[in-house]
Amino acid sequence: MRSEARTDEVLMAELSQGRDAALAELVRRYQHDIYRFCLHYLKDVESARDMAQETFIRVYTASGRFDVNRKFKPWVLCIARNLCLNELKRKRAAPMETLDDYASTSRDESGEVMRYSGSGPDEVLMARERLDLLDRALRDLGDEARELVMLRFFERLPAKEIAEIVGGTDGAVRTKLHRVLVALRQQYAVCKDDL
Repeated sequence: MRSEARTDEVLMAELSQGRDAALAELVRRYQHDIYRFCLHYLKDVESARDMAQETFIRVYTASGRFDVNRKFKPWVLCIARNLCLNELKRKRAAPMETLDDYASTSRDESGEVMRYSGSGPDEVLMARERLDLLDRALRDLGDEARELVMLRFFERLPAKEIAEIVGGTDGAVRTKLHRVLVALRQQYAVCKDDL
């Protein structure tokens, strides 16, 4: 069976049976995503690389306990998140990155964020102003709200998978996201009026 045809969950089942090539495939599929995810929390390239590597070590050691009826991606992101939060507690520094640092969905092969490249200087300036306004509004919401926005809109995860990562139910995540979006709209309107 070709590796592209095997689901992540099938690869985890293979890994639990001692087929280490399955881990290599999971690393290939997720190494950039996990690195970016860790970088979001840690703001340090070396620490993010270390935590991404540690995440895959944990995947390997926990492969026998993985429930193949669960989705792999939220499970692995939960591992990465917990490692990053523990590292932040250890360092006692937990600033979240700005929206500008994470907002771009275009990334190069290394997973690094590529800046917006509009067709002209006025588009770049307008996009920059919108991002600055949104960034200001997000900063006022707090870490938990920013984390929910990042997971939902930048990682594009459904509420159920976010709930698996942060703990709680998908209904609670939907409610919190709704409140965050309402607060964001209000804050965005206030910031826009201040200009």
